[in-house]
Amino acid sequence: MRKLDLARRMITCVVPIVLAFVLPVFADSPDLTFKLTSNGVFDFNTGVVKGKLRADEKSQGILSFVDVQSGTELAYGGDNPGILSYYRLFSANKRYAEAARGWPKSSMLLSDGAVQIKWPPRDEHPIEMIAIYRWKTSGTLDLETLVRPTIDMKDFEVFLSSYFNKNFRSLVYVKAPLHRPGKPSFLSADVNPLVRGTYLAFPRDRRAAQIIYDGRWEYGPNPVQFSVAQLLAAPLCMKRDSKSDVAFLLMSHPDDCFAIETSYNMDPPDGIAGHCSMYLSLFGKDIRASETARVLVRLVVGRNITERDALDLYENYLREK
Repeated sequence: MRKLDLARRMITCVVPIVLAFVLPVFADSPDLTFKLTSNGVFDFNTGVVKGKLRADEKSQGILSFVDVQSGTELAYGGDNPGILSYYRLFSANKRYAEAARGWPKSSMLLSDGAVQIKWPPRDEHPIEMIAIYRWKTSGTLDLETLVRPTIDMKDFEVFLSSYFNKNFRSLVYVKAPLHRPGKPSFLSADVNPLVRGTYLAFPRDRRAAQIIYDGRWEYGPNPVQFSVAQLLAAPLCMKRDSKSDVAFLLMSHPDDCFAIETSYNMDPPDGIAGHCSMYLSLFGKDIRASETARVLVRLVVGRNITERDALDLYENYLREK
């Protein structure tokens, strides 16, 4: 496989539940652990990227994600929640409260340097949710999501959001169209007159498309209209910086992610393209009350990641899981 600026070490994923004793560490020392720097804010510096994971009373997400080599901020910036931020939670034709990133939560540093965030169930969102952010290599971040609803949930969904700086363009790994047979490929999510003014949705299959259109996205605040583009070949997508050689991959297991959604590529951007967003629709299945369900998402960042590299990395990810 071609060389990437990310390590390929294998480590065993363990989910400890105790708070680590944190010794003084310089925030700029490269390693694969998060550092608690203030209430609900955790710094990281892997040597490839550095930044801040926020999990306080107001918001949640990787609000800063800086390329160490160039010093470029890769996340959207400003007051935006950033990368890998939990947004909306749904069940069939139902939305639970507003953005999960703003729900009451607690956060802690685990003994291996991972960060755990916990949302307790409430009347307006009867789901306990736990997120664990863990660096696997200097350019690979795993995000584990566990949910335990207090009531039965039909077609349950966690909508995970990421917002990148304006130089990144979206590509999604899709099947060949029925009337134009061929191999799966990465499709650039470019605007055209048929989709302009809507967000693009790439469902896993027909059943997944039905979930998207069951009415859940008609509830405010900020209802959303989606246009289905093509079917996913796998839940694998790329954000590529058009002005550098930096790229992000987002991936999940086919059973864990039933759709990818994105703003389209457009220059100059309109109100949709200007969000610079990529979303993963997680779970997409019935979950019984008191049942615990788990999904895993992986983010990879590196330089000169080709489409072949992306497929190799995804195949390795599937073998690990």
